[in-house]
Amino acid sequence: MSVTFTRRSNSGHHNRAELLSSRALPQQKIIVITDKIGFEPNASTVTSTWLKEQHGENAQPAELVHHLNESSKFQLMIISKLERQFDPSQLFKYISKCKKNATIEHVFVWIVEQKLQEGFLLPYIEHMADTVITFEDRTHVSLLVKKHTGSVTNKYYEFDPQKDSFTILEVKRSAPTKQNTVATEVDPPPNPAALGTFKIDLKDEEVAAKNALTLPFEFYKTLPEGGKILYHPDAEDDLDEEDPDDDLLI
Repeated sequence: MSVTFTRRSNSGHHNRAELLSSRALPQQKIIVITDKIGFEPNASTVTSTWLKEQHGENAQPAELVHHLNESSKFQLMIISKLERQFDPSQLFKYISKCKKNATIEHVFVWIVEQKLQEGFLLPYIEHMADTVITFEDRTHVSLLVKKHTGSVTNKYYEFDPQKDSFTILEVKRSAPTKQNTVATEVDPPPNPAALGTFKIDLKDEEVAAKNALTLPFEFYKTLPEGGKILYHPDAEDDLDEEDPDDDLLI
């Protein structure tokens, strides 16, 4: 049974609850349901409830699509099952075909993103949809509706999962609390030594051994000549004791 309730908004006015189906179904053919909470096993029951709410108690339930050649007025596509049988291009073509078929009134496309074998299916099918219903969590749903005029609405609602029907009340998306924001800001920076599998920190004895090490280019410090450059000619070198640049008046 549908239950209507009201809630006082921050502005002091009252928002009236309404049926989700009243917002999502009228004049909309391709209705995508993005399921983030595991409603898929109840997809047939949920869509049948929506159809009865909008088309009367005698409305036929949506026919489950199996072969991509159905012609019923109401249809239900479970993508997690159809994806195992058909290529994405076949699914896209079927949805496009349904959009052009005047005898088909509603096609419900139920998608559980976690079950998708091809991640691009979700945004592509949502692009083809007239309505996108996204169950964000157990009490919130977002609704994107593309109107025939070209305008698009995207709203966020609260619903009561204990009700027999999805009665929704528009709410604002909750922002992160100030307390959580401050906690994030004061968190200590991570230890660089913990970010990789190699060792960064040195023990005391390792530091002492490093400091006592004399690198090859530092050997001149221990020689009597200091930093003087020593040159030992080869047998084929052409050495000239005279200054080759004496004519340059340098």
